[in-house]
Amino acid sequence: MTCRSSGRRAVYAALSGFMLVAGAQARIHGESALAAYNNNASLAFIHSHVEYGERLSPPNGAYFDTDSGFVEGGRFAVSGMRTAGVRNVYFHVSYSQTDGTLNYVGGINGSSTPLSESQNTQMTDIGLRLGQGFMVANRMMLIPYIGYGFHHWGRGQSASVTAPYNLYEGYRNQYAAFGFLWQVELFRRLVTSLNLAYGRTIHPTISAPAVGLAEGLGPKPWRRAGVDVDYLIGRHEAVFMSATFTEFQYGAGPWVVLNNGYLGSEPFSQTEVTNYAIGARFLF
Repeated sequence: MTCRSSGRRAVYAALSGFMLVAGAQARIHGESALAAYNNNASLAFIHSHVEYGERLSPPNGAYFDTDSGFVEGGRFAVSGMRTAGVRNVYFHVSYSQTDGTLNYVGGINGSSTPLSESQNTQMTDIGLRLGQGFMVANRMMLIPYIGYGFHHWGRGQSASVTAPYNLYEGYRNQYAAFGFLWQVELFRRLVTSLNLAYGRTIHPTISAPAVGLAEGLGPKPWRRAGVDVDYLIGRHEAVFMSATFTEFQYGAGPWVVLNNGYLGSEPFSQTEVTNYAIGARFLF
């Protein structure tokens, strides 16, 4: 499996362009505009590229079980910035869900026959951020924050000649992270936001009832990098585009006896999700 770098390259290229433009075009305006911008609700359409791989010899061994492809969905988010004893307190809450099919390449327990087929997939994510905004230069605001979130991925493999049962696997994890937003008002109607965060997964688990597998997985690093570009079309209305790259890992689970009598465990895995979004905000 190629190490799924196309989404990462696209997002990091956008981040580099953001930093160059921000440094060249920022103008003096004031703190109130960015503080007001951070009070909004948004709705977005998501086109998401997913890359998932498992390997028995981490971190650099060959992938033997992979899922990849594009899925679509939506995201709703609310953010606010208020001064209540502390200046420019920031919070952000988001909920997203994507659905579709991914291309699975791998095999099934107890068989040496390779398996390649489409799998139904659904991903649900909830994210929370709490931080404080600081004006660092002219129209630039830096918002350090702590983040917490929840991720669920359900994938289903239909019955076939090589897999004579319906196999559903559900992966869940929480995460905790530290990050920052760097927001720049380039012009009076154009705002860009750079988001970088690093943390770890918390209590990752897998459940595969058909084979009797339900176990905890090892917590591993969690990373995110993203950029948003917003254009205000009215006093309270804005449209935006964004690209966000998220990468996280799960450690291998313990060996257990499965329903079919074979000894098995969930191996080390890595997931990369690149979300491309377009949507609208309402500023309040």
